[in-house]
Amino acid sequence: MPDQNLVTKKSMELKQFQSSFAEERKKEALAVFKSIPMPKEKDEDWRYTDIGKLRLESFEPFESEGKISVSGFSEYLAEKGVILTDINTALQKYPVAQQYFLKSMKIGGDKFAALNAAYFGNGFFLHVPKNIEIDEPIKLNFEVSGKSSILHNMIIAESNSKVNFIEEYTGKENANGQLNSSVTEVFANADSKINFYHINNWAKNAYSFANIVGNLDRNSNVNWISGCFGGRLNRLKIDTIFSGNGASCSNLGIFMGKEKEHVDFATNMFHNAENTTNDVLVDGILKDESSSVYRGLIKIEKQAQKTNSYLANHILKLGDKTLANSIPSLKIDANDVKASHGATVGQINEEHLFYLMARGLSRAEAEKLIVEGFFEPIIQKIPLEELREKIRGMVGG
Repeated sequence: MPDQNLVTKKSMELKQFQSSFAEERKKEALAVFKSIPMPKEKDEDWRYTDIGKLRLESFEPFESEGKISVSGFSEYLAEKGVILTDINTALQKYPVAQQYFLKSMKIGGDKFAALNAAYFGNGFFLHVPKNIEIDEPIKLNFEVSGKSSILHNMIIAESNSKVNFIEEYTGKENANGQLNSSVTEVFANADSKINFYHINNWAKNAYSFANIVGNLDRNSNVNWISGCFGGRLNRLKIDTIFSGNGASCSNLGIFMGKEKEHVDFATNMFHNAENTTNDVLVDGILKDESSSVYRGLIKIEKQAQKTNSYLANHILKLGDKTLANSIPSLKIDANDVKASHGATVGQINEEHLFYLMARGLSRAEAEKLIVEGFFEPIIQKIPLEELREKIRGMVGG
C-alpha cells in the first residue's frame, strides 16, 4: 500500500483511499448513522438551528473531492519521529492511530458525527513523540471542490511534547450546494502543550458541520483559536474533556454572519479531574439578515474539585433583521470550584455611527471601523501574527 506521507508530497488529493481497519469501523458506524433520525430544532443541541431543508441524500455518495496542502513540516521533524500522513495510511500502518481512533468521539448521539464515522474519505494524522517541541506552526489547508467532503483528522501529542497546528478549510462555489463534515480528535498527553487553530471560510451555499474534540491528560495545556466565516449553515462544536489533574485550556472564538448565513457555535467543557482551569471567550458580529446561536456549557463532575472555569460570549448586531441567541449554562456537582459565565447581545450604537459619520466617514466605513474595533481585543490575544492578520482581513472584507 502506498504511503501518502505529506512530508514528500506537500499536497494530497481527497480521494477514496481506505484501509481495511477503516472499512470495518465504517461498517459499524453506518448502522448507527442509519438508526439516528435527523435532528430537529426542538432538540436541545439544535435549538435555534433549523436544518429542515437539508437533504443529505442529495449529496450522496459522499465522495470527498479536493486537496490537502501542507506547510511547515520538514524532513528534520520526520527524522525526529514526527508522523504526518493521511488518516487512511495511518490507520493501516500505525497501531497508535488505531488505538486512539474514535476514543473520545461519541457517534451514537449525533447524526452528523455518525455520518462522518461512516463515510469519511480522508483526513490527516499527526503524531508528535514525547519530549519533542515543534515551535514553527504546521499548517494544513483543505480546499474542497466537489459537492461534499467528509474528513476525519487526528492529533496525538505524547507526554512533554509541544506543537502549534493550523487547520484551514475553504470551499469553491458549487451550483448544487456543498456538504462538509469534519471531525478532528486531539489528544494532549501528560505535560504536553497544543496550540490549535481552526479557520473556515465557506462558499455561501455550503453546509458545514465541524466537530473538534480534545482530551486533556495530566498537566497538559490546549489553546483553541477558531474563526468561522461564510456558509449557508456554519456549525462548529468544540468539546474539551479534562481527564487529568492540572489540565488547562483557553478557547478564543470569532464568527461573522452576513446576508442570510447562520452560525451555530458551541463550546462544551467537561471537567472530570481535580484542579483544572478553563477560560472561554467567543465574540461574533451579525450583518444583513444573518443569524447565530452560541451554546456554552461548563460541566463539573463531583470528583473535579478545585476547578476554575469561565466562559463569556458577546454578539454585536448590525441591523434590525439579524437574530442572535446565546445559551450559556453551568452544571456543577462539586462544591469546591469557581465557575461563572457572562453573555451580551446588543445592537450597534447609532450615536457611535453618527459621531464617525459626522467626521466624514460613510455609514459603511463607520460600521467597518466599529466591527474592527469590536474584534480587535480578541484578535490581540491570538499568539500567531500570521493568523491575526488573516482574521483581520476576513473581518474587514
